[in-house]
Amino acid sequence: MTPLAQPLGLTARFARGYPFPMGGRACVLMGLLFAFLAGAAGTARAETWAIQSVDVGSAAPGPSSLVLIRGYPVISYFGAPRSLKFAALDRPTNRWVLRRVDAGGEYSSIAVDSSGIAHVGYIDANSLELRHWRYNAGVGSIQVIDSETGLGGMNFFNSIQVDAAANPRISYFQWRAPDGSITGRLKYATLGGTAWSTGFVDTSAGRGKYNSLALDASGNPQIAYYDAAAGSLRLATRVALLWTTQVVDSIGDPGWLNSMAIDATGRPHLSYIAAIPLQIRYATRNGAVWSFQDVAGVGPFSNAWATSLALDSSGNPHIAYYDAAATSLRYASRSGATWTVQTVDLAGDVGGYCSLRMDTQNRPIISYYDATSQSLKIAYGDYPDQDLDGIPDAFDPCPTNADCNSNGVVDGREGGYLVGAPVTRLKDEPIFGCGSIALLYAGGPRGGPPPADMLFLLGPALYVLLRRGRSSRPSARA
Repeated sequence: MTPLAQPLGLTARFARGYPFPMGGRACVLMGLLFAFLAGAAGTARAETWAIQSVDVGSAAPGPSSLVLIRGYPVISYFGAPRSLKFAALDRPTNRWVLRRVDAGGEYSSIAVDSSGIAHVGYIDANSLELRHWRYNAGVGSIQVIDSETGLGGMNFFNSIQVDAAANPRISYFQWRAPDGSITGRLKYATLGGTAWSTGFVDTSAGRGKYNSLALDASGNPQIAYYDAAAGSLRLATRVALLWTTQVVDSIGDPGWLNSMAIDATGRPHLSYIAAIPLQIRYATRNGAVWSFQDVAGVGPFSNAWATSLALDSSGNPHIAYYDAAATSLRYASRSGATWTVQTVDLAGDVGGYCSLRMDTQNRPIISYYDATSQSLKIAYGDYPDQDLDGIPDAFDPCPTNADCNSNGVVDGREGGYLVGAPVTRLKDEPIFGCGSIALLYAGGPRGGPPPADMLFLLGPALYVLLRRGRSSRPSARA
């Protein structure tokens, strides 16, 4: 079978219902069984997509962000136990290497500089600081970009890019003022040397959520963002250190989950959700004139909604997004004026928080969240996969053997392996219980002794049980 496809305006919608309630464990087991069976069918059916599991069972619902470093994918994402995680496809072994970077880190975005150094911007959910993680050849460092006094802080989405001089730049959303009032303003930061400079782009309250940053050929930044007060999509452009802003679209509460790219001629291209018609909308500007197209439906409101836009070498737009009606990952591409929408993955509730990149051969690669199995996955478009194990031949050490290590698990579903010291506790969690329970239930390393605080907490109870058992035994003298 070939992947499902539909022309512009014809959007598939599915109604799903469950005839009987199930307990928690039964739900998980049934979900995993469904994901396994549907995943096998989906991979065999989708002739142009190879789908691989990256982090199995310990990803969490939150944005993923994908870049390619010399053709190899790397991903920043939100993982369990509630932390910023980083996945990189290792060159010598072609295995995914997973790292926990910072407890509480979420809402990440990733960029790579010309030297292959990864730069990740993210929010520390505990301190509400905006942070920057720099990772080079196995060595990472964390730096605070912006923080607030009192109850103030940053939240929601940010977008990072790197200029030609390898300096990272980032757009972000100041959520709360120091007095705790929710103001919501768009900010922008640049790194020069070792110090970050920060400033407001748009000082009007309620503007800046769902921001997306792009740099033109001269390094001038442009930021697409949502104006919640007016229900509109706006664009900020800076030339010679001066910011100007304009309304791009105000029809149908547009601007949610926007994504932007700038082509070789300097034209901005944007994808976003128009909330009232529940449509993916695409916008581009030619001179002073904006043109718009509604691409496809996205289903009812979902926290997993996402759009991710990328341009191919000819400037044609491509969009990955989550269809909440079908709970599936979709991919839309335009040739001329015609859009074609394809289902990439429908094995369970998949496709949320997706991120799209085009490789040097104009092939799409998409990272996304699988809510059914709580996994991070990646889909490779038009990559040969002889054994249909989900790993493209280009990254497969055994391209003709779907179970290379003979362990009974298809290679593409095994996921990566965790390295380094795991994050054991959030900084705002007490020492007793919560941190350790989060570790135990979030796919932490198996085996070895229980965490020390769990032993301390459970020790008295174990002592009482042992004393009772000893006192209930028949006396040896009797």
